[in-house]
Amino acid sequence: MAANFLRLRGQPYRRGIVVPTLPKLTADMPHTTPPITVMLVDDHAVVRAGYKRYLELDPRLSVVDEAATGEEAYERLQVREVDVVVMDLSMPGQGGFESLRRILSRFPKQKVLIFSMHENVSIARQALQLGASGYLTKSMQPDEIVAAIHAVIAGKRPVAAALELATEPEPADTALADLLPREFEVLTLLAQGHNVDEIAARLHISERTASNYATSVRKKLGASSTYELRKHAEKFGLVNEPPSLGTP
Repeated sequence: MAANFLRLRGQPYRRGIVVPTLPKLTADMPHTTPPITVMLVDDHAVVRAGYKRYLELDPRLSVVDEAATGEEAYERLQVREVDVVVMDLSMPGQGGFESLRRILSRFPKQKVLIFSMHENVSIARQALQLGASGYLTKSMQPDEIVAAIHAVIAGKRPVAAALELATEPEPADTALADLLPREFEVLTLLAQGHNVDEIAARLHISERTASNYATSVRKKLGASSTYELRKHAEKFGLVNEPPSLGTP
């Protein structure tokens, strides 16, 4: 892991995030190789438009496709190859973790850079364990995203400096590592106080399926009650995460 890990470095510090020193991005920057092709996956069109505009100030990058959900990204990848997928975790439908798992199962060499509002070590670690090429947060500066995309192509694994511990396995994470992507999402929502009906609506699954996931999570974590489950979630820093990893 260490050989492939890149901690974004530079000055100054902003909100606990390290801002890399990069040349000013301009449309006339020289380039001698084909641009890196990028797909942006985010359910907010204004977010995609803003980052597409900025990324393409670097002539070495070209945003060639967009998707609003993980399902749409999966379908589009079957007809168009891209070098890097930059993907949010909080999207309608099957959710970010399941989308990541599905994409990498079908396209194991695909580079997927997570770009999320969740500034949580356990969530970042879960994404990296699933095979994400890196993990950035939406509090980071646009220059950092540009640097991270180039780092991914160079074989590095960029992670927001504040979440650097996500690259290191911890004994306390053994139970979380046993959870399936959807079970991890259900745990997060249960810890936030959502009931099974609400979880089913947010993740677009049946109430029975949500209940089965909740039962499985309790069994794997050895929790006999919602209170005990919440204590487990507190230990992993999941209770105060913004809702949610799946949206209605």
